[in-house]
Amino acid sequence: MRKFIPGLLIFLQFGTIQSQVGINTTTPSTASVLEVSSSSDGVNFGGFMPPRVTPTERDLIPVTTSDEGLMVYVVNPPNSQMQIWDGSAWQTLFPQNMEFSAIITAWEVEGLSGSGPTVFDASTVNNSVIVGGLTKSPIINPGTANNAWGGVNWHFSGPNLPQDAIDAESYVTFTITPRFGVKVSLTEIETYNIRRSGTGPTTGIWQYSIDGTNFMNINSTLSWGTITDGTGNPQPAIDLSGISDLQNLTSTTTVTFRIVNWGATAAGGSWYINNVNGNDLIIRGNLSQ
Repeated sequence: MRKFIPGLLIFLQFGTIQSQVGINTTTPSTASVLEVSSSSDGVNFGGFMPPRVTPTERDLIPVTTSDEGLMVYVVNPPNSQMQIWDGSAWQTLFPQNMEFSAIITAWEVEGLSGSGPTVFDASTVNNSVIVGGLTKSPIINPGTANNAWGGVNWHFSGPNLPQDAIDAESYVTFTITPRFGVKVSLTEIETYNIRRSGTGPTTGIWQYSIDGTNFMNINSTLSWGTITDGTGNPQPAIDLSGISDLQNLTSTTTVTFRIVNWGATAAGGSWYINNVNGNDLIIRGNLSQ
């Protein structure tokens, strides 16, 4: 009996805590699980401080569909904002029309075999956009690498590069289309890693098109590096924020990205987007309503 009564008291106390909890108040609302009062004495006042994170830290939160309602304050001057996870994406609560940085889309190549499928759907897609998967042109044949996406049979050389490589369809593509009611400004292709064989393409260039036909160079030609084993060649981030065509995009525009490759010395020469830690190809941008 002595053991039973203290146990019952603890149970009843726990049950009361689970019903309503008050901070700075002894009379929390019966409609709430938790009520936080600004003051306990009517003289000294304070506010509620939600978790504060940077955009990068927010993207590291392992949210799933079951975490709907999770809230953070994103510190990103001058575009700091309160955001809530809606089960599929972070939505801005305040300010209503604030522009904020987000991962627009990303691909994770870990787990792929035989250089991956011809069309490789994005692993991450912000619900503000529609993304067309990484796509190999018809001339690109499957390679043998695992945990990588790409292939073999790239263009060798020519007197008019990169146009000769484009004419030979020596490229891969993907598309991004904003959904109705959202404006998307693309800001960056994050650092990535390229894996190539000793006879694979040595050189490439990123391009974009806003009409699906006419392509513009994003940067100058890139050397894919001299490392020819599985560790691959780290590539720097690519700034997109200065390209006016890629800012304030609406649902009426589909952006096609293209990576054109050349400089292979054998038909079996390979080129892949290589596996690194986490997502392996990330496109970041700003979203606004």
